[in-house]
Amino acid sequence: MMIHDKHQQTVKINDFEAPSKNCPVCSAEALFDPSAWRALALDQAPQRYYVIMRCGDCGLRWLDPFPSSEGYKFMYDDNYYSSIESCDHSCDEKRVELSLYYLKIVEHFRVLGVSNRLCDIGCGRGEFLDILRKSGMASEGLDPSKYATEMAAARGHKVWHGTLDDFPAKPSSFSAAHCSHVLEHVPDAHVFLDRVRELLEPGAPLYLEVPLQFGGLLERIARLRGEKRHFTAYSIHHHYFFTPRSLTKLLQDHGFDVISLTTFLPCRRGMRPPGPRKWLLQTLLWLANKLSQSGDVISVWARRQQ
Repeated sequence: MMIHDKHQQTVKINDFEAPSKNCPVCSAEALFDPSAWRALALDQAPQRYYVIMRCGDCGLRWLDPFPSSEGYKFMYDDNYYSSIESCDHSCDEKRVELSLYYLKIVEHFRVLGVSNRLCDIGCGRGEFLDILRKSGMASEGLDPSKYATEMAAARGHKVWHGTLDDFPAKPSSFSAAHCSHVLEHVPDAHVFLDRVRELLEPGAPLYLEVPLQFGGLLERIARLRGEKRHFTAYSIHHHYFFTPRSLTKLLQDHGFDVISLTTFLPCRRGMRPPGPRKWLLQTLLWLANKLSQSGDVISVWARRQQ
């Protein structure tokens, strides 16, 4: 049974307790979120070690505790991409589907005046770098996965194996940065964004994308259908679970002006065969984004302040 003691601000499930904490983004009070905890199957973990905290103000959720910087490097160094090589994120259909999405991002960078010196932070195996090269845009990437950077280097890309902490680029080295589905993984978002800002020249654009976890339409549908998940390494590989409000505040606090934010990207599924199912899904996501910013991702264009 769950008990919420308003005086001690502690949530308790049987013998498991989680005291309140301050939000790492807005400093407001955050409490243990048992619903998100169960959604990630953390109640099935061998030891009840992890909790999900939720801020009552900006809505940020986060995994507590999260691996240290050393633990983060170990988690992603060798086996992260190789272990998912057979999943849908790596299959040929997914790569083809994402090609239009990548092209749209490159086109928007050009609209914002970027023609070269773009850094792909969390470049993976180099799929986005491929599109940049085809578009004639000079770029380089970095990733903590040795496996991924070796694959990207084999495709002829300039890549760095490591994290932003040890990336040897000098301040203001880049005229733009691309950072897709990376920020939710890092040990400390504040340190990470400070380093991103340092690497960018004044006025440089940043594309940032993270999942809209727990609050998105597709996850709500999955919960209504009673879908369950089991505890795996993927239950603990995200540190932060952002909302549009928390991500906007975080960027602003670290010297970025938000140009635009959406929670629905139609081009992500743009190359799927047309039909009633695709039309219905796209329509529902469009409405969810329009009415309550609750599509399935958080896509942000920002610019480093002068």
